[in-house]
Amino acid sequence: ECYDIGNLSNPVLLNWLSQPLMYDFFVVDTLLYTSSRDSLRIFSVSNPASPRWLGACADSGYVIYVSGSHAYLGHQAGLFILDVANPAAPHRVATLGFDVLSIWVKDTLLYFGTYDSTFRVYNVKNPASPVPVGSLSGIAPACLYMPPTCDTVVYSPAFDVISVANPAAPRRVGSVSPPGWEYSVAAVPALNYALVADYFDGLAVINMAVPQSPQIDSLLFSTGLAEEVAADGSKLYVAGLWSGLHVLDISNPAAPRQLGNVDVPGVRPSSYAVVARDSFAYIGWTPVPQFRSVSVSDPTRPTLVGGYDVTNYPEDMVLRDTLVFAAEETWFQVINVARPRQPVLVGSCTSTDGVLFGLVVQDSLAYEVSAFGLWIINVANPDSPYVVSATQDRLTAAGLAVRDTFAFIPNSHESLWVYSVANPSAPYPLAALQLRSRGYDIVLVDTLAWVGEVSGMEILSISDPTRPRSVAFSPTPYLVRRLAYREPYVYAAMSEAGVAVYDSVLAGIGEREECGRLARRLRVTAMPSVAHGAVVICVQPIENMRLSVYDAVGRDVSHGGVQPVPGDRGVKLDLAGMPDGVYLVRVQTRDEEQVVKIVKR
Repeated sequence: ECYDIGNLSNPVLLNWLSQPLMYDFFVVDTLLYTSSRDSLRIFSVSNPASPRWLGACADSGYVIYVSGSHAYLGHQAGLFILDVANPAAPHRVATLGFDVLSIWVKDTLLYFGTYDSTFRVYNVKNPASPVPVGSLSGIAPACLYMPPTCDTVVYSPAFDVISVANPAAPRRVGSVSPPGWEYSVAAVPALNYALVADYFDGLAVINMAVPQSPQIDSLLFSTGLAEEVAADGSKLYVAGLWSGLHVLDISNPAAPRQLGNVDVPGVRPSSYAVVARDSFAYIGWTPVPQFRSVSVSDPTRPTLVGGYDVTNYPEDMVLRDTLVFAAEETWFQVINVARPRQPVLVGSCTSTDGVLFGLVVQDSLAYEVSAFGLWIINVANPDSPYVVSATQDRLTAAGLAVRDTFAFIPNSHESLWVYSVANPSAPYPLAALQLRSRGYDIVLVDTLAWVGEVSGMEILSISDPTRPRSVAFSPTPYLVRRLAYREPYVYAAMSEAGVAVYDSVLAGIGEREECGRLARRLRVTAMPSVAHGAVVICVQPIENMRLSVYDAVGRDVSHGGVQPVPGDRGVKLDLAGMPDGVYLVRVQTRDEEQVVKIVKR
C-alpha cells in the first residue's frame, strides 16, 4: 500500500499493489523492490498513485536490502546478490550459503545475521565475488540497523550494540534485553535513542547516550491479541493475550484512542475476559490471582487493586449488580464484587469442560457453551448455583446469545444452531444455518444477529428464529474473537487485528431494504448433526427442486439408499443406511443453488 503522509495526522491511501505473499520490500529514490514468495519485482513509484512494473526475476528472500546497483536477498537457502542496474532485467551474480536473518550494507561492506547465531561481515567491493572479513558468534539479530551518522556501530534488536570499527573483529560493546520478541530496530541518533519493535510489549525506547550501557527508557503502544471487549459509557475495555487490559476512549466511535493500559513488561499477562462498570473493571488474568479488580477512576492510569485466585482463568464473564459470573474450565464461579478491592467467591459448581467458553446470564439462569454442549445453570441463589440441564451435542462453541426462549449458538462446524430453551430442563435444537466460516461469538440487535467468524462478520436475520437467514457478510483482516453491543455500535475484538467498530443502524436499514428481495430466494436449512439417520431439510420453495447428496470425498451417494421424502416444511432425508461421516446436500432450483453440511454420527 502507498500512502500520502504530507499530513502526518491524516495519512491518505493512494494506491495498492496486489502481490503474492510478500516477505519484504525496499525503496530507493523512485524505485520499489518487493520480495515475494516466488520472485523479486521492481516497480517505478515516480508517480506514487500509479506504480509501474519494470522487471522481475525468480530469486526471492525473506529480507531485502538494496545498495547501489545491487540487491541483497536473505533466504534460508542462502544470501543472493543480484545485479539490478537494469531494473527490467535483474539477475543473480553471487550466492553465499547461509540461512540469513538480517542484512545491512554500507559502502563496500555487507553485514548480516544468520540462524546459527553469528554476525558476519563481507567485503562486496566486487559483488560478484564477496570476500569474508570477520564474524562474531553468539549474536542472532532478526534485524540490523546502522545509524547514518555513525560509521562504527550496528544495532541488533536483541538489543546488542556491535562495534565494527575494525570489520575484521566486530565486538559487542553493550546490550540490554527488552522483555519480548524483537523484530525490528531503528534509531534517532540526534536524540540518542534507538527504537525496537517488540512483539509483546509494543515499542521499546532505548536510551543510547552511552552506547556501552544502553537503557530501556519506556515501553509504548503495548500490543498483543485482542481477546474480549466490554463497553461502558464512553470507555471500551479490551482484554488482550500477552498485553493485559487496555482502556480506549470511544466518545468518537470513528476514531477510538487508547487512554491507558495495565501490563507487566516481561511477564506477558494474558487476559481473556473483561467486564466493567463505573470506576472498576474486572478481568480474567494470568498469572495468579486469575480474577483481578482494576480501578479505572483515572482511565489513563488503570491500576490492579484486588484479586481472587479462582480455580482456572475466566474465559468469559458477566457482571450483574454486585456479582460477576465466570465461565472457567470445568467450573462455573460466582464472585461478589460489592467491595471491588476485596472480591469474594460466594458460589460455584462444576460445569462444562473445554478451552473456549461463552456465557449469558438471563433472569435466574446462566447459559454456558463450550466444546461439549449447552449447559443451563440456575443462579437464583448465587451461593448455590446448580446445573439444570446439559446437552450432549458436541457444539464446539465459544459464544452464544439468548433472547426470550431461544439460544443462538455459532460453532466450529461453520453453523448457527438455534435451540429452544423454553423448558430449561430440556433444551432442544430447532434450526440450523450454514455460516461462511467457523463462528466464535454472536450479539443480537433487534431482528439481526451479528456473528463473528474466522473470515469475517456475518449478519443474519432472526425475525423468525426457526428460520435464520444470512443477509450480509463483511470480510475482516483476522478472526473475530469476541463481540460487544452498546447501542448503536457493535465492537469486535479481532485478535491480532485489534478492535473494529460497526454501526448497527446502517446494517438494520440495509436489512429492511433487502427483505422483499431475500424473501423470494431459495432457503435451505438442516440440523448439522444427526444421531440416527433421519433429518429434515427445510426447503422453500420446493417446486422444481433437485436434491443431491455427496460424501466427504465428493462421491454422489444420492442413489445409494438416500431418498428424499416430501414433508410439511421440506423433505426428510433418510441417512439410516449410510455410514457415519460428513455429507454435503446440494439443493438446486432453476435459478439458484445452496449446499448444507450434515454430520451423521
